[in-house]
Amino acid sequence: MKRSFFWGALILGCAQLGLASAALADDATQLRQKLSAMQALSADFSSEAVRSDGGKSESSGKLALKRPDKMILHTLSPDETVLYTKGDDIFYFDPFVNQLSIYKSSAGNTSPFLLLTDHSDALWKNYEVKGDNGNYTVISKQGGDIVSMDLQFDGDKIKTLILKMKDGTVNSYFLSNVASTASDADFSVQIPDDAEIDDERGAN
Repeated sequence: MKRSFFWGALILGCAQLGLASAALADDATQLRQKLSAMQALSADFSSEAVRSDGGKSESSGKLALKRPDKMILHTLSPDETVLYTKGDDIFYFDPFVNQLSIYKSSAGNTSPFLLLTDHSDALWKNYEVKGDNGNYTVISKQGGDIVSMDLQFDGDKIKTLILKMKDGTVNSYFLSNVASTASDADFSVQIPDDAEIDDERGAN
């Protein structure tokens, strides 16, 4: 009887594990389909960063996305910065120090932000996705500064992005005036001719 109970429990446990794995796979498929249907997005954002020591900071600006590979996060207040993608590269411009940093897109593979515009299996295999009533948590399998990203939807539109960082900081982005379109002008960035260039694409 004990032997039969053991094997029965083992079979049941394996079945439950299989169902759990299938559910996680379904969550990832559902999120990929939801994001694939979102060919473009433009919105205003306000954000709040809460550090592990309880300290807070706020910012605001504009976010735009356009498949297959365009993204821009333009922070306007309290200090202007621009994070954007162009081709296979990621750019970060800080007007205060007049510096443009350039990275390979592969350097951002541990950032789930890229999932918003990249539908490739090569990128998605680096993440685990858990769904909860139409909202999703994307968890990095490779570590990195961003541990996970929560996506909260209002219908088919993203309303909130929450990034949980390795140092305990939680960055929440609240979107407003969300539109399912984005123009080329939304991704236009003017870099001064005298800006210092920090090109990290050749770094190991």
